[in-house]
Amino acid sequence: MSAKPVGTSAVPPISTPVSQGKIVVAAVIGNLLEFFDFTVYSFFALTIAKLFFPAHDPVVSTLLALSAFAIGFVARPVGGFVLGHYADKHGRRAALTLTIFLMAVGSAMIGLAPGYATIGLAAPALIVFARLLQGFAQGGEFGAATATLLETGSAKGRGFRASWQLASQGAAALLGSGMAALLNYQLTSTQLLDWGWRVPFLLGVLIMPVGVYLRRHIVEEPPSAAKAKGASIEPGLVRKWFLTVFAIMGMTVATYVLMYYVPTYSIQYLGLPPKLSMLVSIGAACSSLTLCPLWGLLSDKMQRRKPLTIIGRGMLIALLYPAFWLMNHFPSLPVVFGLIVLLMIFYTMGSAPAYALMPENFPKHVRAGYLASAYAVAVSVFGGTAQLVVAWLIKATGNTLAPAWYMIACVIVSLVAVSMLEETGGRELA
Repeated sequence: MSAKPVGTSAVPPISTPVSQGKIVVAAVIGNLLEFFDFTVYSFFALTIAKLFFPAHDPVVSTLLALSAFAIGFVARPVGGFVLGHYADKHGRRAALTLTIFLMAVGSAMIGLAPGYATIGLAAPALIVFARLLQGFAQGGEFGAATATLLETGSAKGRGFRASWQLASQGAAALLGSGMAALLNYQLTSTQLLDWGWRVPFLLGVLIMPVGVYLRRHIVEEPPSAAKAKGASIEPGLVRKWFLTVFAIMGMTVATYVLMYYVPTYSIQYLGLPPKLSMLVSIGAACSSLTLCPLWGLLSDKMQRRKPLTIIGRGMLIALLYPAFWLMNHFPSLPVVFGLIVLLMIFYTMGSAPAYALMPENFPKHVRAGYLASAYAVAVSVFGGTAQLVVAWLIKATGNTLAPAWYMIACVIVSLVAVSMLEETGGRELA
């Protein structure tokens, strides 16, 4: 069987739909594992707070648990710089295999950690260390995985392939919220507190062998991709790096508030029962999983990334305050569910095409490093702290609409930044 040459020798030898599908799965499975762990942590934040961060005030206990969630993001920039450069220098496969292994170890540590009543202060210390390990791994995960998705296949499908990086977050949230809802329905409160909350973390570890196997069997990059020139610090690239940080800023805040904080918010401030609050996140996760690939595909058809990105973010800014106002004045499951899904429509429109736009702005030999570090910094500073910040804002101001105002401010900055990036749809990669 003969094959026609496609382009130059720099094109990876991946041409069949089946092999491209395997690349997509292998690239996003680590992201799915990481966001699955994060989703589960958010949904069981109140339980983890009781077991590992006991305090006289339940709100303070929750804030401490969310602080442990946020502290994992401290290690992300380090992981982004170290593992992102490693992926550029030694190849995507080596970096992707390492990151999924480290994330699974962190998940196992959380799932097996004894509570505060058993080992005292060592219990929250274990949780914090596990979150730092996962944060370091995820810092390098995004850049290597997104670069792999972008560089695999033809230029016509880059937006669709890259959108699966965000869609995998929806899949993880759906898996996590579905499992949390199932456990809440099937187990008593005592069973959940005793052992039920550990089940998702330990099941998450089972993804690791599958992910390692798939990533070790990715077709190896050609020498030009696997042996990069090394880090390149140029004024133009540094400018794009800062724009990427702020382009991610608003959407990562929206991610962690709309998809992960809303169940806790619905319980504490809207009065929804825990079992129903999980359904809201299931709706948000389904929206992300189904809509992201559609927006990515549409950006390929248009051969433009920025129009959808700008329209989506602009609509999100316009709808956030009215949506939260309606939730607070009509706190029922149909209202909250419908409004979150509506917000997710424009969130995904403003985000999915940008997952191709941002990496396309960097040349191949430094793409993973620049993208990983920019993403890690943005998610660490803004995304990882989002739940903690909005919870603190509500407590400090007494205003339950504070999450909307915080997201609006962040998305406005993000909208300005993304509008300043170069349009890259339809172009050949550098």
